[in-house]
Amino acid sequence: MMRAVLIAAAVFMAGGVHAQDTGAAGRPQLTAAEAKRYTIAEVLKTTGRAGAEKTDPWDPLADPLAQGAPFKADYVVDAAGRADGVTTFVSVQQAVNRAVIDAAAKPQGGRQYILVKPGTYRELVYVPASARPITLYGEGSDAADTVISAGLDAAIPVADYLKRHGPQFERLDPSIVAMHAQIAARAPTISTSGSMTVWTRNHGFQARKLTIENSYNKATGNARDECGERVCGTPDKPQARVSHQAVALLVEGADKAQFENVRLIGFQDTLYLKSSETRVTARSFFHKSYIEGDVDFIFGDTTAYFYRSEVKSLGDRTMSYVGAPNTNWRTKYGFVFNEVRFTNDGSPNALAGKFYLARQWFHNSRCSPYAPVAVEGYACTLGTESVYKAPKGTITPTVLETVGKMVVMNSRIGVHIDRNKPWSDWNAPGTLAYRPAQFSPDDFYKNLKNAGIDPVNHLGYRKQPSSGDAYLAEFNNAHE
Repeated sequence: MMRAVLIAAAVFMAGGVHAQDTGAAGRPQLTAAEAKRYTIAEVLKTTGRAGAEKTDPWDPLADPLAQGAPFKADYVVDAAGRADGVTTFVSVQQAVNRAVIDAAAKPQGGRQYILVKPGTYRELVYVPASARPITLYGEGSDAADTVISAGLDAAIPVADYLKRHGPQFERLDPSIVAMHAQIAARAPTISTSGSMTVWTRNHGFQARKLTIENSYNKATGNARDECGERVCGTPDKPQARVSHQAVALLVEGADKAQFENVRLIGFQDTLYLKSSETRVTARSFFHKSYIEGDVDFIFGDTTAYFYRSEVKSLGDRTMSYVGAPNTNWRTKYGFVFNEVRFTNDGSPNALAGKFYLARQWFHNSRCSPYAPVAVEGYACTLGTESVYKAPKGTITPTVLETVGKMVVMNSRIGVHIDRNKPWSDWNAPGTLAYRPAQFSPDDFYKNLKNAGIDPVNHLGYRKQPSSGDAYLAEFNNAHE
């Protein structure tokens, strides 16, 4: 392994470069003073509606979960044991179901602890909003000893989903049945946000020392990306894209969700961090954990902090992006990675050094106002819905303002990440969903104006956001 080289070492010693100064290499660096805004305490102390967040300090490292405290199990799951349906179960979902029922009967009872014995549990686990927070934890010597695994992908027909997993949701608490019904009501496929192995809406949810896996393509590899990152069909006649999104963990609107020594296994879209309402964020914390994938495998619009963990890019496919944040521009923080090792699988694609730290998810875009498309009469203008019917389309303010925020600091970045351009555009110019990388509010405003959209008159923004707000930035990282 090559000796680690500090990124922009001379810049740091000279006092730093302002966040929006991307430089010739397109790698914006925070100053030491700016980096202080990205401590755990600062990032995680607010939550709620973008631009009107409430202060609610949270120190996850002080929690018994992070301190390795032993727990007294309220419920025990053992695939090789015998279930009594009250405190012992052979299914994780059945234990969660009982916890939810008991929480409704005794809402002031405090946190509920579910011990999952070593083994592989091939099932889906849906954790609804509940009166009491739930902790799932393993007791093996390693997180790999306890595995919750399923193999759904976004293109699975709803009928197949029901055939595979419908029986496990029979006779459960109505809140869990409602989550299952939400996916069952989709057509014709379950889509990305229906493919997850574990789905939690539980405020204060915790997991420790276990693995959550989406096993889709894990036995064969993920290289068969029929459309992949290329244009499918032509701009005026786009073809249906073959979906390979397969989520391992979806955290939806669950505030103060905490993960300690967990392994998240998948390919595309491994970890989905999703707000329950537009422009409302929640907080997640990942510590001493491992996350792997290939395309957009840490994505979403909430605030999440990754600390002292490993993030591995898999090179089955020729293109890879670690993050795909779609943070609202008013939300203070998106994804922050601090003291994280960005590693790779040693594959030829990874070692080519052309993978990316992130691209900003242009969520729900159907057309792009940012560059021309080779369609006669093409136009993409501001509208009340995001639609496209060649040659014209419209895009909503909500889509435009999901700018995507991600900061990487004090971390080690492997050779798989492009050193000159670690931050990617969203798709290529000339495609219907193209958007250039936006490093700061200055870029955001400039791109809107160049597209003929006035932030004040068309979008009602009272003033331009602070130029000191970083959308994509680094601090004190080292390259391997």
